[in-house]
Amino acid sequence: MQKTTFIVIAVVLAVAAAISGAWFAARLGAPPAPPEHARLLSTPRPVPAVPALDHRGADFGRADYEGRWTIVFFGFTHCPDICPTTLNVLAGARRLLDDLPEAARPAVTMISVDPGRDTPERLAEYVPFFHPEFRGVHVPAQHLPELARSFGAAYAYAPLEDENYTVDHTASVFLVDPEARVAGVFPTPHTAEGIATDMRRIMDLENRR
Repeated sequence: MQKTTFIVIAVVLAVAAAISGAWFAARLGAPPAPPEHARLLSTPRPVPAVPALDHRGADFGRADYEGRWTIVFFGFTHCPDICPTTLNVLAGARRLLDDLPEAARPAVTMISVDPGRDTPERLAEYVPFFHPEFRGVHVPAQHLPELARSFGAAYAYAPLEDENYTVDHTASVFLVDPEARVAGVFPTPHTAEGIATDMRRIMDLENRR
């Protein structure tokens, strides 16, 4: 009899514990899932203040990063494949996030690694073609190395025939947090679904801090 009573009590306690655990889980919510593709920096790095213009000819600086997440890509308008492919992927990711409140949707910026050819006017013809809210940024050649290093991006000019040239550059996509700090990187390969899903997870993690 005592054994039976003990078993009944144990079962009751187990059920009560399960109900209690479910109640607390419902109250607190499941822990947010970490990003699958993005690598977040343990110590975000401030974006340096360097002179720059966006594709509309307006000054572009640290204040333009503040208050929202920004996806940053280093590219150039004469790029034959990587840049248009990446910008298409980013446009797809941005559309997948259109259900978010406007202020929560990440900005997308392409910083040109070819300031000699990529004037603001040229960027205006190129970058908004992929998405009307994307911004192209022109940084003077003398300040571009400092900015690229702060992100962990690299670029190099390679001569072509007919006195032309191309630019080899980092294909990764970078993430700037709402405090204007380089906070993470999306290594290649990129997919719209992967970037959009990770952005939701990153923002969820930030909101729960």
